[in-house]
Amino acid sequence: MEAADLVREYYRAIDDGDYGALTDALGGGFVHRRPDRTIEGREEFVSFMRGGRPETDTEHELDAVFETDDGGRVAVEGRLLRADGSEWFRFVDVFAVGGGRIRSLTTYTH
Repeated sequence: MEAADLVREYYRAIDDGDYGALTDALGGGFVHRRPDRTIEGREEFVSFMRGGRPETDTEHELDAVFETDDGGRVAVEGRLLRADGSEWFRFVDVFAVGGGRIRSLTTYTH
């Protein structure tokens, strides 16, 4: 799977609550750096997505997806929408991809 497709699958899995597919998309040493915390480990991240985040009934609206020529990095610009369709916040996510899995993610919000 191409890196950009893997990243799109990451968002689909979160939005659909498909935590098995989310687990499969992430490498074992996955790290998520975000403005409010750092989550280390695939299982810890999936657990957070399952029940630790402030709202779980959300949808990621992707405005643009950029991939480096070597497929090692993918950047996504988008919006996180609440259940009622209102915009909660805008984000830029930068993914490191290797071996067919997402190795790390850094999230910037505004």
